Amino acid sequence: MGSRVNIPPEGTALLTLVRASLSAIPPVFEGFLSSLDWDLFLRLTRHHRLEPLLCYGLRNSRFAGIPTEIREEWEARRRTSIATALYHQEALREIAAAFADRGLPFVVLKGEALSKAFYPQEGLRPYGDIDLLIRPETYELAKATLMSLGFRLRQTVNEAEKLRLFGEIEFDKEGPVTMTVDLHWDTLMASWEPQSLLSDHGTWASLDQVRLGSHAIPILKGEVLLIYLCVHFAFHHTFDGLILLCDLFLVLKHDAERIDWDRLIAMANRCQCRHALYWSLYFAKSLMAAPVPDSILDRLRPNVLIRALMPTTRLLFRESLVSQMLERYIKFLLIDTQKGRWRALQVWLQSSKRLFGR
Repeated sequence: MGSRVNIPPEGTALLTLVRASLSAIPPVFEGFLSSLDWDLFLRLTRHHRLEPLLCYGLRNSRFAGIPTEIREEWEARRRTSIATALYHQEALREIAAAFADRGLPFVVLKGEALSKAFYPQEGLRPYGDIDLLIRPETYELAKATLMSLGFRLRQTVNEAEKLRLFGEIEFDKEGPVTMTVDLHWDTLMASWEPQSLLSDHGTWASLDQVRLGSHAIPILKGEVLLIYLCVHFAFHHTFDGLILLCDLFLVLKHDAERIDWDRLIAMANRCQCRHALYWSLYFAKSLMAAPVPDSILDRLRPNVLIRALMPTTRLLFRESLVSQMLERYIKFLLIDTQKGRWRALQVWLQSSKRLFGR
């Protein structure tokens, strides 16, 4: 189906535990736990934000062989995740009420939306900010509303650039925990693709919702949610973050019977994100056994040159951020067309972001 992913023993153990945590099936380790590099294993769980989920798995599947100090750290991270989620929920309730008072439509992306809709318990899906999809024409009103609640632009000097070139902008609010709200009107693909993935009528016409106290919070659903998560995993994170792969797995597992695969591919064709969709679904199927039909991967598969150039062995089981040079290289491979790559290069050269190096 694609390039073979070489997984280190610590990565194999991590995947085994994650899959067991999400399915309540006792893991099978085939006797290699004793040979693991536990320091590397712990660094991987931290980097990929999996400690709360693995703590949940420990409690429910009762898998043994995990050193006490690692189990204790997972428990502490889960408590922190629950406390952070409660803080974000209170902020989200305040924002939802303020937006409703001003007639501002919004959709919650990722974070709390995924936690409530797909994860078995609160606090298993860590997140550090609130991501809100808005309509592009409501940006100034949304900005004023957030500022009335004490939020401030993170980088005032870059506001015009972000509005012109990119699909999101960040606001921060100081407090016991710094609260960040990202306003989105498109994905990073706005840099090079004129056809928006998130701002068309179909996205806003068919939404789901989750309850947050007395508020009904709108969230994405179906094919729009799935393709958005694939694009986010590929372009925004260059496949870094196994918790994002868990998101994909749970959405696919939950909606497998209802996904209109033809519609999904039509959306990918229209928005020119076939490569991002292919690789995200391929990793979800090959690593997490997500229910993705082989025929769909066959229809999406990039040409042999792109598959040969994609450095899959360096993408998924990292313990630190990828270099910006490698990140840019991967993103160029993910862009579907030469015209799109040329437009992306022009945008990056115009922006204040350095093209290479961190």
